Amino acid sequence: MNKITKLQIVSAVLAVAILVLGIVFLTRKNNVNSSYDDGIEMIDPNTIKLDSSGVRVSFSDVILSKPNETRKLVAYEVTGKVSYTIEDRMIEAIDWDPSKKLQTVTYEGKGSFVVDLDKLTNKNIVDDADNKVLTIKINHPYVDTIEIDPEKVIIEDQKKGFFTLGDIKLTVQDYNTIEKELNKRLRDSFNKVAYGQKADDMAIKAVYDIYEPVVKAVDSRYTLNVVFID
Repeated sequence: MNKITKLQIVSAVLAVAILVLGIVFLTRKNNVNSSYDDGIEMIDPNTIKLDSSGVRVSFSDVILSKPNETRKLVAYEVTGKVSYTIEDRMIEAIDWDPSKKLQTVTYEGKGSFVVDLDKLTNKNIVDDADNKVLTIKINHPYVDTIEIDPEKVIIEDQKKGFFTLGDIKLTVQDYNTIEKELNKRLRDSFNKVAYGQKADDMAIKAVYDIYEPVVKAVDSRYTLNVVFID
């Protein structure tokens, strides 16, 4: 078994170990948050009761698709805020404050820049045996997930004009449309050049820190070089 094959095997094992640690951490986090009182009463395993309205909600079984294993390295995280204002007019064509209802909601979201470790293949690894340099070529990190922190959602009181009645009412579809737009705006902000460059720098360092000990363990004479695929 040559040195490069050993490096690939050890690298794969290390990547799997990282994934396992991530799952354990997430499980512990979920257990800590399970004590939070979210205003829901459990009737049976498939039925809950909403304390605020007394409505019962029944759920069907979850149908899982075929599992796909992925190994993603979170290289950089950034937090941003985005808000939206709902404007409800009595008459759409008339822009008159006394006839309008307004409400502003602010969200805080976290974007994670990741590098797909499971995308590494033989083509990503270059062994310069003469100079004792191992080069790993990786893709630039990208925003994989955006997490909205529900505890940091700020819903301001509705501002009602003198001639308005009742509250602003939105449908489930309205909220879904707004949430998609919020995620898009956060993602667009995170993908700006400044954040992208910082994510690139952190990705190079993170991958180096992971694989450099592996390279040294296989052959201490080698040095590691991590670069992006052009």
